Amino acid sequence: MRSWRRICLWLLLGMASAAQADTILVHRIEADVVPSGVIQNNRYLRGENPEGVKINTSTTLRLKYALQRAGNPSEVGAYAGLGAGVLLTNRQLGTPFLAFIEQGAPIINFGRHVSLNYELNLGMAFGWKAYEAKINEDNHVVGSRVMSYIGADVFLRMVLGRHWDLNLGYGYAHSSNANLRMPNEGFNTMGGRFSLAYYFNRNEDISRASLFSAEPLPRGHRWAWDIVGYGGWKKKSLSNPKTYGVGGISISPTYRLNSAFALGPAVDGVYDNSVENTLSLGLQARAELTMPVFRASAGFGRYVVGGLDCFYETLAMKVDLSRHFFLNIGYTLYNYNYTNNLMLGIGLRLGS
Repeated sequence: MRSWRRICLWLLLGMASAAQADTILVHRIEADVVPSGVIQNNRYLRGENPEGVKINTSTTLRLKYALQRAGNPSEVGAYAGLGAGVLLTNRQLGTPFLAFIEQGAPIINFGRHVSLNYELNLGMAFGWKAYEAKINEDNHVVGSRVMSYIGADVFLRMVLGRHWDLNLGYGYAHSSNANLRMPNEGFNTMGGRFSLAYYFNRNEDISRASLFSAEPLPRGHRWAWDIVGYGGWKKKSLSNPKTYGVGGISISPTYRLNSAFALGPAVDGVYDNSVENTLSLGLQARAELTMPVFRASAGFGRYVVGGLDCFYETLAMKVDLSRHFFLNIGYTLYNYNYTNNLMLGIGLRLGS
Protein backbone atom coordinates (compact mmCIF):
# COMPACT_ATOMS: atom_id res chain seq x y z
CA MET A 1 0.00 0.00 0.00
CA ARG A 2 2.90 2.38 0.68
CA SER A 3 4.24 1.91 -2.85
CA TRP A 4 0.77 2.64 -4.30
CA ARG A 5 0.56 5.90 -2.32
CA ARG A 6 3.99 6.89 -3.60
CA ILE A 7 2.94 6.26 -7.19
CA CYS A 8 -0.14 8.46 -6.68
CA LEU A 9 1.97 11.25 -5.18
CA TRP A 10 4.57 11.05 -7.97
CA LEU A 11 1.78 11.21 -10.53
CA LEU A 12 0.30 14.44 -9.20
CA LEU A 13 3.70 16.05 -8.64
CA GLY A 14 4.88 14.96 -12.08
CA MET A 15 1.79 16.35 -13.80
CA ALA A 16 2.18 19.66 -12.01
CA SER A 17 5.92 19.92 -12.70
CA ALA A 18 5.35 19.05 -16.38
CA ALA A 19 3.47 22.31 -16.85
CA GLN A 20 5.46 25.23 -18.23
CA ALA A 21 5.32 28.67 -16.64
CA ASP A 22 2.73 29.87 -19.18
CA THR A 23 0.68 26.65 -18.99
CA ILE A 24 -2.68 26.41 -17.23
CA LEU A 25 -3.59 23.23 -15.36
CA VAL A 26 -7.25 22.38 -15.92
CA HIS A 27 -8.84 20.36 -13.10
CA ARG A 28 -11.31 17.67 -14.13
CA ILE A 29 -13.62 15.38 -12.11
CA GLU A 30 -15.66 12.61 -13.69
CA ALA A 31 -18.22 10.04 -12.56
CA ASP A 32 -19.07 7.08 -14.77
CA VAL A 33 -21.08 3.88 -14.81
CA VAL A 34 -20.07 0.85 -16.90
CA PRO A 35 -22.76 -1.88 -17.17
CA SER A 36 -21.00 -4.88 -18.68
CA GLY A 37 -21.23 -8.49 -19.73
CA VAL A 38 -18.80 -10.98 -18.17
CA ILE A 39 -16.69 -12.93 -20.68
CA GLN A 40 -17.43 -16.63 -20.07
CA ASN A 41 -13.87 -17.97 -20.09
CA ASN A 42 -14.31 -20.25 -17.07
CA ARG A 43 -16.74 -23.04 -16.10
CA TYR A 44 -17.29 -21.37 -12.72
CA LEU A 45 -18.68 -18.32 -14.53
CA ARG A 46 -20.77 -20.54 -16.81
CA GLY A 47 -22.71 -21.94 -13.85
CA GLU A 48 -20.56 -24.63 -12.24
CA ASN A 49 -20.57 -22.85 -8.87
CA PRO A 50 -22.37 -23.37 -5.51
CA GLU A 51 -25.39 -21.28 -6.62
CA GLY A 52 -25.62 -23.00 -10.00
CA VAL A 53 -26.11 -19.67 -11.83
CA LYS A 54 -24.28 -18.01 -14.70
CA ILE A 55 -22.18 -15.04 -13.64
CA ASN A 56 -22.62 -13.01 -16.81
CA THR A 57 -23.25 -9.39 -15.76
CA SER A 58 -21.41 -6.74 -13.76
CA THR A 59 -21.50 -2.98 -13.20
CA THR A 60 -18.53 -0.76 -12.44
CA LEU A 61 -18.94 2.65 -10.77
CA ARG A 62 -15.94 5.02 -10.89
CA LEU A 63 -15.05 8.49 -9.64
CA LYS A 64 -11.93 10.10 -11.16
CA TYR A 65 -9.88 13.26 -10.73
CA ALA A 66 -7.43 14.40 -13.40
CA LEU A 67 -5.27 17.29 -14.54
CA GLN A 68 -5.02 18.53 -18.12
CA ARG A 69 -2.49 21.00 -19.51
CA ALA A 70 -3.87 23.96 -21.43
CA GLY A 71 -2.27 26.94 -23.12
CA ASN A 72 -0.75 25.20 -26.15
CA PRO A 73 -3.35 24.62 -28.91
CA SER A 74 -0.94 22.37 -30.88
CA GLU A 75 -0.45 19.91 -27.99
CA VAL A 76 -2.63 16.80 -27.73
CA GLY A 77 -5.37 17.41 -25.13
CA ALA A 78 -4.33 14.59 -22.81
CA TYR A 79 -5.34 14.25 -19.15
CA ALA A 80 -3.96 12.11 -16.33
CA GLY A 81 -5.06 11.47 -12.77
CA LEU A 82 -6.33 9.09 -10.10
CA GLY A 83 -9.53 7.12 -9.70
CA ALA A 84 -11.49 4.93 -7.32
CA GLY A 85 -14.52 2.75 -7.81
CA VAL A 86 -16.41 -0.42 -7.05
CA LEU A 87 -17.18 -3.50 -9.14
CA LEU A 88 -20.65 -4.98 -8.58
CA THR A 89 -21.20 -8.58 -9.65
CA ASN A 90 -22.35 -11.91 -8.20
CA ARG A 91 -21.78 -12.15 -4.43
CA GLN A 92 -19.75 -15.34 -4.93
CA LEU A 93 -16.89 -13.19 -6.25
CA GLY A 94 -17.20 -10.35 -3.71
CA THR A 95 -17.53 -6.59 -4.20
CA PRO A 96 -14.04 -5.38 -5.12
CA PHE A 97 -12.92 -1.80 -4.48
CA LEU A 98 -10.84 -0.24 -7.28
CA ALA A 99 -7.91 2.20 -7.01
CA PHE A 100 -6.11 3.19 -10.20
CA ILE A 101 -4.28 5.76 -12.25
CA GLU A 102 -5.88 7.00 -15.47
CA GLN A 103 -4.72 8.57 -18.72
CA GLY A 104 -6.76 9.61 -21.76
CA ALA A 105 -6.75 11.81 -24.87
CA PRO A 106 -8.73 12.53 -28.05
CA ILE A 107 -8.04 10.12 -30.91
CA ILE A 108 -9.66 12.31 -33.55
CA ASN A 109 -11.71 15.50 -33.41
CA PHE A 110 -14.94 15.79 -35.40
CA GLY A 111 -15.26 19.49 -34.66
CA ARG A 112 -14.89 21.83 -31.72
CA HIS A 113 -17.43 20.01 -29.57
CA VAL A 114 -17.25 16.30 -30.52
CA SER A 115 -14.29 13.90 -30.47
CA LEU A 116 -13.49 10.18 -30.29
CA ASN A 117 -11.38 9.57 -27.17
CA TYR A 118 -9.56 6.74 -25.44
CA GLU A 119 -8.85 6.17 -21.75
CA LEU A 120 -6.54 3.71 -19.98
CA ASN A 121 -6.81 2.63 -16.32
CA LEU A 122 -4.14 0.72 -14.40
CA GLY A 123 -4.39 -0.19 -10.73
CA MET A 124 -5.54 -2.68 -8.13
CA ALA A 125 -8.84 -4.30 -7.09
CA PHE A 126 -9.23 -5.13 -3.38
CA GLY A 127 -11.75 -7.39 -1.63
CA TRP A 128 -12.35 -10.33 -4.00
CA LYS A 129 -13.65 -13.62 -2.60
CA ALA A 130 -10.70 -15.77 -3.57
CA TYR A 131 -10.14 -19.46 -4.16
CA GLU A 132 -9.73 -21.53 -1.01
CA ALA A 133 -9.11 -25.25 -0.96
CA LYS A 134 -12.10 -27.27 0.39
CA ILE A 135 -14.23 -24.08 0.63
CA ASN A 136 -14.70 -22.77 -2.93
CA GLU A 137 -12.15 -24.86 -4.79
CA ASP A 138 -14.12 -24.62 -8.06
CA ASN A 139 -13.44 -20.87 -8.19
CA HIS A 140 -10.49 -20.69 -10.57
CA VAL A 141 -11.44 -17.15 -11.60
CA VAL A 142 -10.05 -15.38 -8.53
CA GLY A 143 -6.78 -16.53 -6.98
CA SER A 144 -6.27 -13.80 -4.37
CA ARG A 145 -8.17 -11.10 -2.49
CA VAL A 146 -6.10 -8.41 -4.23
CA MET A 147 -5.76 -8.46 -8.01
CA SER A 148 -4.57 -6.09 -10.71
CA TYR A 149 -7.09 -3.97 -12.59
CA ILE A 150 -6.65 -2.91 -16.24
CA GLY A 151 -9.25 -0.93 -18.18
CA ALA A 152 -9.37 0.42 -21.75
CA ASP A 153 -12.27 2.57 -23.00
CA VAL A 154 -13.13 4.17 -26.33
CA PHE A 155 -15.88 6.79 -26.19
CA LEU A 156 -17.51 9.72 -27.91
CA ARG A 157 -16.95 12.97 -25.99
CA MET A 158 -19.55 15.68 -26.42
CA VAL A 159 -18.80 19.15 -25.00
CA LEU A 160 -21.97 20.52 -23.38
CA GLY A 161 -20.48 23.84 -22.34
CA ARG A 162 -17.54 25.46 -20.60
CA HIS A 163 -17.72 23.10 -17.60
CA TRP A 164 -19.41 19.87 -18.77
CA ASP A 165 -18.69 16.88 -21.06
CA LEU A 166 -20.98 13.93 -21.76
CA ASN A 167 -19.16 10.70 -22.68
CA LEU A 168 -20.73 7.62 -24.31
CA GLY A 169 -18.72 4.61 -25.38
CA TYR A 170 -17.50 1.06 -24.80
CA GLY A 171 -14.99 -0.39 -22.36
CA TYR A 172 -13.00 -3.55 -21.59
CA ALA A 173 -11.66 -4.44 -18.14
CA HIS A 174 -9.45 -7.26 -16.87
CA SER A 175 -8.57 -8.36 -13.34
CA SER A 176 -6.04 -11.03 -12.42
CA ASN A 177 -3.10 -11.44 -10.06
CA ALA A 178 -0.33 -11.83 -12.69
CA ASN A 179 0.53 -15.35 -11.47
CA LEU A 180 1.47 -14.07 -8.01
CA ARG A 181 -0.92 -16.75 -6.70
CA MET A 182 -2.85 -19.63 -8.21
CA PRO A 183 -5.35 -20.09 -9.77
CA ASN A 184 -5.27 -17.11 -12.12
CA GLU A 185 -7.81 -17.43 -14.92
CA GLY A 186 -8.99 -13.86 -14.33
CA PHE A 187 -12.19 -11.83 -14.62
CA ASN A 188 -12.93 -10.03 -17.91
CA THR A 189 -15.80 -7.71 -18.82
CA MET A 190 -16.97 -5.68 -21.82
CA GLY A 191 -19.77 -3.13 -21.82
CA GLY A 192 -21.04 0.40 -22.28
CA ARG A 193 -19.58 3.48 -20.63
CA PHE A 194 -21.70 6.46 -19.62
CA SER A 195 -20.12 9.42 -17.81
CA LEU A 196 -20.26 13.11 -16.99
CA ALA A 197 -17.06 15.15 -16.59
CA TYR A 198 -16.90 18.55 -14.88
CA TYR A 199 -14.04 21.00 -15.58
CA PHE A 200 -13.40 23.59 -12.89
CA ASN A 201 -11.48 26.12 -15.01
CA ARG A 202 -11.71 25.18 -18.69
CA ASN A 203 -11.84 28.02 -21.24
CA GLU A 204 -14.49 27.73 -23.94
CA ASP A 205 -12.13 28.80 -26.72
CA ILE A 206 -9.38 26.21 -26.08
CA SER A 207 -8.77 24.17 -29.25
CA ARG A 208 -6.60 21.08 -28.69
CA ALA A 209 -4.93 18.59 -31.05
CA SER A 210 -5.79 14.86 -31.23
CA LEU A 211 -3.58 11.81 -31.77
CA PHE A 212 -4.10 12.06 -35.53
CA SER A 213 -3.31 15.77 -35.66
CA ALA A 214 -0.37 15.75 -33.25
CA GLU A 215 2.49 18.16 -33.80
CA PRO A 216 5.45 16.77 -35.83
CA LEU A 217 8.86 16.82 -34.15
CA PRO A 218 12.11 18.29 -35.49
CA ARG A 219 14.37 15.65 -37.06
CA GLY A 220 16.97 15.90 -34.33
CA HIS A 221 14.43 15.13 -31.60
CA ARG A 222 12.84 11.92 -32.90
CA TRP A 223 15.09 9.17 -31.50
CA ALA A 224 15.31 8.10 -27.86
CA TRP A 225 16.51 5.01 -25.95
CA ASP A 226 14.71 3.43 -23.00
CA ILE A 227 16.62 1.10 -20.66
CA VAL A 228 14.41 -0.65 -18.08
CA GLY A 229 15.40 -2.94 -15.23
CA TYR A 230 12.58 -4.82 -13.53
CA GLY A 231 11.77 -7.63 -11.11
CA GLY A 232 8.85 -9.74 -10.00
CA TRP A 233 7.74 -13.19 -8.88
CA LYS A 234 5.17 -15.78 -9.88
CA LYS A 235 3.54 -19.13 -9.20
CA LYS A 236 3.20 -21.90 -11.79
CA SER A 237 0.30 -24.14 -10.73
CA LEU A 238 -1.95 -25.17 -7.83
CA SER A 239 0.00 -28.41 -7.44
CA ASN A 240 3.29 -26.54 -7.10
CA PRO A 241 3.30 -24.11 -4.12
CA LYS A 242 6.81 -22.77 -4.86
CA THR A 243 7.34 -19.08 -5.70
CA TYR A 244 9.73 -18.29 -8.54
CA GLY A 245 11.74 -15.13 -9.05
CA VAL A 246 11.66 -13.21 -12.33
CA GLY A 247 13.79 -10.29 -13.46
CA GLY A 248 15.11 -8.70 -16.58
CA ILE A 249 16.44 -5.79 -18.57
CA SER A 250 14.90 -4.28 -21.69
CA ILE A 251 16.64 -1.99 -24.19
CA SER A 252 14.39 -0.26 -26.72
CA PRO A 253 15.28 2.50 -29.20
CA THR A 254 12.14 4.38 -30.26
CA TYR A 255 11.44 6.63 -33.21
CA ARG A 256 8.78 9.26 -32.53
CA LEU A 257 6.50 9.68 -35.54
CA ASN A 258 5.07 12.80 -33.91
CA SER A 259 4.44 14.10 -30.38
CA ALA A 260 1.92 11.29 -29.71
CA PHE A 261 3.22 8.08 -31.37
CA ALA A 262 6.52 6.17 -31.21
CA LEU A 263 7.66 2.86 -32.73
CA GLY A 264 10.75 0.72 -32.35
CA PRO A 265 12.37 -2.65 -31.63
CA ALA A 266 13.29 -4.01 -28.21
CA VAL A 267 15.80 -6.53 -26.88
CA ASP A 268 14.67 -8.28 -23.68
CA GLY A 269 16.98 -10.23 -21.41
CA VAL A 270 14.99 -12.33 -18.91
CA TYR A 271 15.84 -14.37 -15.82
CA ASP A 272 13.01 -16.80 -14.96
CA ASN A 273 13.66 -19.28 -12.15
CA SER A 274 10.61 -21.37 -13.12
CA VAL A 275 12.31 -22.88 -16.21
CA GLU A 276 15.31 -25.20 -16.36
CA ASN A 277 17.42 -22.84 -18.43
CA THR A 278 16.77 -19.67 -16.45
CA LEU A 279 18.16 -17.13 -18.94
CA SER A 280 16.39 -16.14 -22.17
CA LEU A 281 16.71 -13.48 -24.83
CA GLY A 282 13.71 -12.07 -26.70
CA LEU A 283 13.13 -9.65 -29.58
CA GLN A 284 10.05 -7.45 -29.84
CA ALA A 285 8.39 -4.77 -31.93
CA ARG A 286 6.82 -2.07 -29.76
CA ALA A 287 4.47 0.88 -30.12
CA GLU A 288 3.96 3.69 -27.61
CA LEU A 289 1.51 6.47 -26.93
CA THR A 290 3.65 9.33 -25.65
CA MET A 291 1.51 11.59 -23.48
CA PRO A 292 2.53 14.02 -20.71
CA VAL A 293 3.56 12.06 -17.56
CA PHE A 294 2.37 8.72 -19.02
CA ARG A 295 3.54 6.57 -21.89
CA ALA A 296 1.52 3.46 -22.71
CA SER A 297 3.59 0.72 -24.37
CA ALA A 298 2.55 -2.50 -26.10
CA GLY A 299 4.83 -5.05 -27.77
CA PHE A 300 4.81 -8.40 -29.55
CA GLY A 301 7.81 -10.69 -30.03
CA ARG A 302 9.44 -14.05 -29.50
CA TYR A 303 12.10 -15.52 -27.26
CA VAL A 304 14.93 -16.65 -29.54
CA VAL A 305 17.55 -17.96 -27.08
CA GLY A 306 17.25 -19.78 -23.76
CA GLY A 307 14.67 -21.67 -21.74
CA LEU A 308 11.60 -19.67 -22.78
CA ASP A 309 10.56 -20.84 -26.26
CA CYS A 310 7.36 -19.00 -27.18
CA PHE A 311 5.83 -15.81 -28.52
CA TYR A 312 5.24 -13.18 -25.86
CA GLU A 313 3.60 -9.81 -25.39
CA THR A 314 4.22 -6.89 -23.05
CA LEU A 315 1.86 -4.21 -21.75
CA ALA A 316 3.33 -1.39 -19.67
CA MET A 317 2.62 2.08 -18.33
CA LYS A 318 5.66 4.34 -17.95
CA VAL A 319 5.20 7.10 -15.38
CA ASP A 320 7.67 9.98 -15.75
CA LEU A 321 9.52 10.99 -12.58
CA SER A 322 11.84 13.42 -14.37
CA ARG A 323 13.11 14.10 -17.87
CA HIS A 324 15.32 10.98 -17.83
CA PHE A 325 13.82 8.59 -15.22
CA PHE A 326 10.47 6.81 -15.10
CA LEU A 327 8.59 4.06 -13.29
CA ASN A 328 7.71 0.96 -15.31
CA ILE A 329 4.52 -0.88 -14.29
CA GLY A 330 3.63 -3.71 -16.63
CA TYR A 331 3.08 -7.36 -17.50
CA THR A 332 4.42 -9.97 -19.83
CA LEU A 333 1.83 -12.27 -21.40
CA TYR A 334 1.68 -15.13 -23.86
CA ASN A 335 -1.03 -16.01 -26.38
CA TYR A 336 -2.48 -12.49 -25.82
CA ASN A 337 -4.40 -13.72 -22.78
CA TYR A 338 -2.34 -15.50 -20.14
CA THR A 339 -0.32 -13.32 -17.78
CA ASN A 340 3.21 -14.61 -17.21
CA ASN A 341 4.65 -12.15 -14.68
CA LEU A 342 4.68 -8.58 -13.39
CA MET A 343 7.32 -6.09 -14.56
CA LEU A 344 7.92 -3.61 -11.73
CA GLY A 345 10.98 -1.47 -12.29
CA ILE A 346 12.75 1.78 -13.03
CA GLY A 347 13.75 3.11 -16.42
CA LEU A 348 16.34 5.48 -17.90
CA ARG A 349 15.60 7.50 -21.02
CA LEU A 350 18.48 8.66 -23.19
CA GLY A 351 18.31 11.02 -26.16
CA SER A 352 15.79 13.69 -27.02
